[in-house]
Amino acid sequence: MIPEPRYGERVDPAPDGGPISGPDGAHVAAHDGGSGLPPLPVQPPAPRRHRALRVVGVVAALVGVVALLLGGFYGWTVTADQRRADAVSLLADRESGAVEAHGALTARTRSSQAEADRVRGVVGAGPFAADTDPSAESLRTALGALDLALFEAGEAAAIPVPEETDEQAAADPAPAFTLPWELMSEAEQLEADAHRADTVATSLLATAEATDDAEKAVVDAEAGYFSSLATRAQAEIDASPLASRKSQVDLSYLIDTAADPGQADYRDGAFLTSFQTAQQALRDSQAVETREASDPAFATRREIEEYARSLSAGVVLDFVWAPEVNGLGENWLSGTAETYDSDGGWSIISLNYTVEEAWADGDENARALVAHEVGHTQVIRDVCEPLFAGPVFGSEHETWATAWSISLGFDLPGSGIEAYGRPTDEQIATAAECR
Repeated sequence: MIPEPRYGERVDPAPDGGPISGPDGAHVAAHDGGSGLPPLPVQPPAPRRHRALRVVGVVAALVGVVALLLGGFYGWTVTADQRRADAVSLLADRESGAVEAHGALTARTRSSQAEADRVRGVVGAGPFAADTDPSAESLRTALGALDLALFEAGEAAAIPVPEETDEQAAADPAPAFTLPWELMSEAEQLEADAHRADTVATSLLATAEATDDAEKAVVDAEAGYFSSLATRAQAEIDASPLASRKSQVDLSYLIDTAADPGQADYRDGAFLTSFQTAQQALRDSQAVETREASDPAFATRREIEEYARSLSAGVVLDFVWAPEVNGLGENWLSGTAETYDSDGGWSIISLNYTVEEAWADGDENARALVAHEVGHTQVIRDVCEPLFAGPVFGSEHETWATAWSISLGFDLPGSGIEAYGRPTDEQIATAAECR
């Protein structure tokens, strides 16, 4: 071993020319003593295998990043395309809803307009204008609100409705290599269109509902008005006991229509005018009967009417007095009877003035004729109808009425014998069972 050199000392090479051993035993390469430089340590060879691994790792990392980017791009594209497809479906649905809403509004407007027109005929009628009942004002107000709703419905229906998208065609796959942000942009536009269509549909449906509510208010107000009208008219009938049965019945039929909500379609301006006419006829009849009841000039008529009613067994009788009845006037005894089995059974007996004069003179033929006409009214009674319709009479009216008068003791020409002949004794006996 060569001792560590000190400063200024020379190190001699090994005798065999090999490497020189340093003070720590490390070999030092022999150095040309003429260069004047200290000797360099010997470097080991570079590890080539490690460098190759590092290159492979870098390449693999780059490939992974690229794959990750490509995968993300593909996923974005798929997501964007699905959003576009969903937006197409949504738009088609919302546009269809808008078209249906427009149809609903159109149908509602048509129905409400018809109701408004009908009720406007009522409100515009003279009797309605003169009616001070609160129900009339309620109907007038409701009709005004419906007219406003119909105007707004017309404005809404005039707004263009989005045309329905061909969903199948619009849902076709996007062209190849369409960029995802382009798909996203298209989807956003479709979604915005769908929102606008939905807004239109919502507005149309709201308008249709408002119109429907206004129509219902008119229907309720109209029913309330006619219900009030019916109640008031019935009170008039109850307060008019002397009015003719015909005037009471005619008004009663109109009251039934006015009080029935299901008959609303028949209640127009013409109906209201007819109603007022019937009311006036009732009032006039009551006034006439009241006046004549206390007038001595009509005493004979009152006596004849009371006698006829005493024979009618509850069948309500109205009387009409005229110069001529059935074409016969002065010096002829003439009468007719119109009998109705509805409304409790009632009849209108018409008599000419000659009957009144003959009665006042005590002519029994006048009584016989009155009994004949009352006999006509008896065929609607349950106890008499089978006798009238049975084999003895065969529903022959004049023979029945004549036989019925004779059965009361009027075996006279005025009972009908002069005009129709004398019935058989069997017919007279059968008619006598009707009491």
